[in-house]
Amino acid sequence: MEKKRRNIFVTAAIAFGVMVCCLQSPVFAKSAKETVTEGKDYYREFLLDNVLHSPACGDIHYHVYFPDSYPGKKKMALYVTLPGYQGLYFQGVAENLKTEDFAFEAQKYNKDMVILAPQLDDWGETSAEQAIALVEYFLDNYPIDPAKVYINGYSGGGETLSLILEMRPELFTRALMCSSQWDGEYRPVVKARTPVYYES
Repeated sequence: MEKKRRNIFVTAAIAFGVMVCCLQSPVFAKSAKETVTEGKDYYREFLLDNVLHSPACGDIHYHVYFPDSYPGKKKMALYVTLPGYQGLYFQGVAENLKTEDFAFEAQKYNKDMVILAPQLDDWGETSAEQAIALVEYFLDNYPIDPAKVYINGYSGGGETLSLILEMRPELFTRALMCSSQWDGEYRPVVKARTPVYYES
């Protein structure tokens, strides 16, 4: 009888262990390796429609500009520009670059800066998480100076920017919000002391 009880206990423990492992599958997904499918076409020196395949955040479409000096001896600055409604991915590949000048203006300020133009699906939390995942990927895989990471958001992209800064304000050195409204929380930004400039 005692042996039978012990067998039942062992069986229950194994079943519980299997159940816990199954419930923790997101941890496994989070540690899975991210991969990138590179684009093939260019628009004004930007390599278009690259896709970061993130186990946690799905497929993230983006365009990227690498300066002639890349890769240099020193780590480079990174500039991220978030599009308004007319530049979202469903509007067409590279519509964010074709309808907004932020990426090209950034080139004038620093000729040795990597510029990212993610083409997101909306201006909500999912897009905010995807933008963060993309920035983190570049920080982990490219010679980017973490003390020189800048970001702007225009219109709906500004709303996304506010959510990004609520989630991870410490990732960014400076932020520029244009013609938008603040949807995120202020306190994390204040605590991180991340400067935010607003242009109406």
